[in-house]
Amino acid sequence: MKLSTTTGLYQQRGDTDHLRDMNEVLQVLRSVGYEEIDLSFCFQDKPDYLLRGEDWERNVDQLGETAAKLGISFYQSHLPFVKGASMKKSALFQRPEYRAYFDECVRRAYVAGGRLGVRWAVAHPLSFPEYNFETEASLKENRAYYDQFVELGIQCGTGTAFENMLPSLDREMAARYCQHYEQLIELVDSYADPMVGICWDTGHANQMQLVQGRALRAVGSRLKTLHINDNHYGNRDEHLLPYMGTVVWPEVMEALVEIGYSGTLNYETGKVTSEAYGEIQLGLVELTYRNGLYLLDLYEKALQKRGS
Repeated sequence: MKLSTTTGLYQQRGDTDHLRDMNEVLQVLRSVGYEEIDLSFCFQDKPDYLLRGEDWERNVDQLGETAAKLGISFYQSHLPFVKGASMKKSALFQRPEYRAYFDECVRRAYVAGGRLGVRWAVAHPLSFPEYNFETEASLKENRAYYDQFVELGIQCGTGTAFENMLPSLDREMAARYCQHYEQLIELVDSYADPMVGICWDTGHANQMQLVQGRALRAVGSRLKTLHINDNHYGNRDEHLLPYMGTVVWPEVMEALVEIGYSGTLNYETGKVTSEAYGEIQLGLVELTYRNGLYLLDLYEKALQKRGS
């Protein structure tokens, strides 16, 4: 298993609202040790967003050239997502022009993923309070929205991994669709396609107070990608480094070994670094890699234990 992290770890600068150039981001992440990278396409509202404007394809190809020179591969990406998980409750999505722009960003993210060799694009399932959060209606509406993009991903050679969702901590909604893995499994199984799977976010699961070993065993071979991060139950989605919160990491590693997970150990801990800048931010990026090496060692020990 290889260690991976999201470009979001270094895209944001604590001293400005602007994003760094993605080529610079790759250079820094490679310099601290990362060879596998998770491309974050989640900054669609920023003026310097990679997929914005007429030159987006040229920018993507340039990023691919940089990655090739650095020896970087893109195992996964993160698609643009609806903050709060509900278009109905979002003021932005009440504007038809924004909805059209958002959908175009999702389309471009799949096309970019195909050009860059991304194996899995992570998607957030949508929630539908207007249908009383009914499971059947939620499944139907998610299929109605995502089917076109799942098909596009298949054409581009990029699978879609639906993510287990964070519960609504601010209680803006009573629940979110796929915050429980049984709904997530039902959504993924409805496609009956090997190009559709699951991304497991350990922080989201921790906020659900799930026994993650049991959950991961239920997910089984559907698991294609990971969002490794930690938090404290009841607080915000902190995206801390492992062992800075309350996730039981030996249990997670043992379950990954048991189900034969073959993807990367992908860190989504951008909130550790997003508000820092300069040498402080760079030092925190280096810390994430050292932390990841420890978790990889934990995985290897679980692998050896199971093989003995």
